[in-house]
Amino acid sequence: MAGVAGPMLKRSKARGARFLAGLWIGGMVASAVLATAVFAVGSLAVWLIPSLVRQIIAGVLLVLFALLDLAARTPHVWRQVPVEHLKTMPPGKLGVVWGFDLSLLFTTQKSTSLTWVALTGLVLLAPGASWWTLCGMTTVTVLMVVGRSIVFQLRGPARLGDFRQSWFHWVRRASGVALVGVAAYVMLGA
Repeated sequence: MAGVAGPMLKRSKARGARFLAGLWIGGMVASAVLATAVFAVGSLAVWLIPSLVRQIIAGVLLVLFALLDLAARTPHVWRQVPVEHLKTMPPGKLGVVWGFDLSLLFTTQKSTSLTWVALTGLVLLAPGASWWTLCGMTTVTVLMVVGRSIVFQLRGPARLGDFRQSWFHWVRRASGVALVGVAAYVMLGA
């Protein structure tokens, strides 16, 4: 998103700001929709499945996600937000559509399994935290896009391809290692 917002802000601060505001608004709406579903499924899981069983299931899923990240096989759909909308939608509407799409979490590529870990934890362990967690994830993501867009304006476009090549595999591996630790913590009931 910073690759879109940065150049948009550089050409017109007002258009870029409308895009970023739309990104956040669309993201918050999708997060609220997803949080409602997560809360409903999680509440049912809490009601039907004993706490210890839910902890064990969560721990096993965390180990699975950790192994997938370590093997560079993070589960996701091979899809990105529709780029063709760049030419057909005004910035605010484009931001809303892309923000909604991204915050549904199931519709786009993932760099690590941390999204799936958050959903697993919410459904199995803390469904009551789904709204603030998912809306918080959207807000943090949009703030990161804003920060990266500001850097784009100040320093120009970074060589993102170089960044991905040199750091991407380390981020995924760090996620995998961290998830093993979280899984141990969850399974031991600490």
